[in-house]
Amino acid sequence: MGHESAQARTTFGLVIGFVLLLGACVAAVIAVFASISADRWVDHSMVVRQTVQQLFSTVQDAETGQRGYLLTGDPSYLEPFLTARTQLPTQEQQLRQITENSATHQKQLDDLYPLIAAKMDELSSTIGDRQAGRPVAAMGMVKSNLGRNQMDRIRLVVRDFDQTELGALRQRSVAAQVQRTVLTVVMIVMTLLAGVLAFAVAQKARRYANDMEAANETLRAEMRQRETAELQLRQSQKMEALGQLTGGVAHDFNNMLAIIVGNLEMLIRKLPEHEVRCAALANNALGGAMRAAELTKRLLAFSRQQPLQPKSVDVNQCVHDVSIMLRRSLGENIEIESVQGGGLWRAYVDRPQLESAILNLAVNSRDAMNGVGKLTMETANAYLDRKYTDAHSEVSPGQYVMIAVTDTGCGMPPDVMSRAFDPFYTTKDVGQGTGLGLSQVHGFAKQSRGHVKIYSEVGVGTTIKIYLPRDTSNAVEEPVGTKVNMIPPDLRRRVLVVEDDMDVRQFVLSVLQELGYETVEAGSAASARDVLAIDSKISVMLTDVVMPGTNGRQLLDSIKDSYPNLIVVFMTGYTRNAIVHNGMLDPGVRLITKPFTIDDIGRELQAAIADEGSTSVSEKA
Repeated sequence: MGHESAQARTTFGLVIGFVLLLGACVAAVIAVFASISADRWVDHSMVVRQTVQQLFSTVQDAETGQRGYLLTGDPSYLEPFLTARTQLPTQEQQLRQITENSATHQKQLDDLYPLIAAKMDELSSTIGDRQAGRPVAAMGMVKSNLGRNQMDRIRLVVRDFDQTELGALRQRSVAAQVQRTVLTVVMIVMTLLAGVLAFAVAQKARRYANDMEAANETLRAEMRQRETAELQLRQSQKMEALGQLTGGVAHDFNNMLAIIVGNLEMLIRKLPEHEVRCAALANNALGGAMRAAELTKRLLAFSRQQPLQPKSVDVNQCVHDVSIMLRRSLGENIEIESVQGGGLWRAYVDRPQLESAILNLAVNSRDAMNGVGKLTMETANAYLDRKYTDAHSEVSPGQYVMIAVTDTGCGMPPDVMSRAFDPFYTTKDVGQGTGLGLSQVHGFAKQSRGHVKIYSEVGVGTTIKIYLPRDTSNAVEEPVGTKVNMIPPDLRRRVLVVEDDMDVRQFVLSVLQELGYETVEAGSAASARDVLAIDSKISVMLTDVVMPGTNGRQLLDSIKDSYPNLIVVFMTGYTRNAIVHNGMLDPGVRLITKPFTIDDIGRELQAAIADEGSTSVSEKA
């Protein structure tokens, strides 16, 4: 019984398969006839368009013969006109016949033929005038533009006629294509269904096994994706936690370094000149403290909490200074070449962060060359035009200063190059890199309103170009390390120092008093408001940013309406988002970063007081 049932199912499957194949054959035959019909319509449209163009050409030839006869009086010029009078009725009749199934064409011909008749009458009239010895009358009619206007109307109707036929041809072609496509799809589907029915029974067991294997593979893939996502999440959380940790540590560390650096500087200032040994020891200690301060800046840069302070920068000088340091640090097996562009524009950029970006690129190049090769640093003026910026939407067209770092390393394949700027992406061995170097370069370029581009070829090397916005302010780069002594009497002010760390506060008070300022102190924002309320002689407030409760920015926002002429300078070792947004200091904010030297704080306060005449409340980041 089961065998008979299986045989019946097999027979039924064969019958269905035969029917499907027969249907596919019928569809193929219909498709062939549809194609033949479409080809016939194409030929018909070609004949219609050629006939109407031939009709129009006959009228043009008649007009040309008329013009020649009117100008020369030579009867031989009338040959095209006489031929047209003979051929036009035949051509018009032929065009009527081949378009008899098109009501639109018939209406257009109803409009066209009277225009042709009127044109031929106009030509006959002028020729008759010329033959009768009235050339002036004939030329007068020509100059009246009557004939030209008639020809323009004929041309317009002929063009519409041709466009109508062309549109009909397109519609027929589209309909034929759709029909052929449908029939082809039907034929393919039927054939496939027949094949599926033929192999259905034999493949059932195998399909079941394949389905089970596919389900298991899907499950394994989902498990791998989940493990990868969890690993990325853990890595992201780790880096976020590390960033917060480094920011917090840097804040406390900078407070301690501020005390150490400041007191060492005070000690060096007060040492007698003959205490050479003590001065050398103190200077060595100060140098170590300053190197520690540089380390905290790198920690803040890593955690992306180092605000950019863009200024006018001589990029050639910056690259030169970095190349000197790289020659000492990259090793003697790497040849370093510096190609500086002549007449290079100044860039508007944060110089320390630019130096850090170049160092990151140099380190990447060293690793790509396995410690042996040639590193080239090049500068040039560049203009990014609209075509380039349309292809790179993150940058605007304009003038830029270009820095290119080129190595002779292994190069990057396209898939690696496309992800080179992704955070945490690295091709180095585990433990050899964080994958943050190029992402920091990319982030720095974008924060600076610039652009970065990679060019690489496997086995040849890599070039990374940084484009930085040109500085058009003609500003001079601020000198570094200018000695500040006692301030002149006209710049002396009473300064309110707001700092929650007592040791740091005492150091800052000592420095300001050493420089000749009158000082008042407060340990919190609330105390600062109380002091301002009772001491009207305070004209400058030097406040920490990060404090318990109300921070420095909130303190300023709460008092600026009551004290509009108060000069405010922020000091901090960790900015968070109080006065920094999108990686850049808020406009008009003055900031001195801990740890600072006596000269640093002296210059910043003098600059803030000097700007008092142009700004009521001056801040800097």
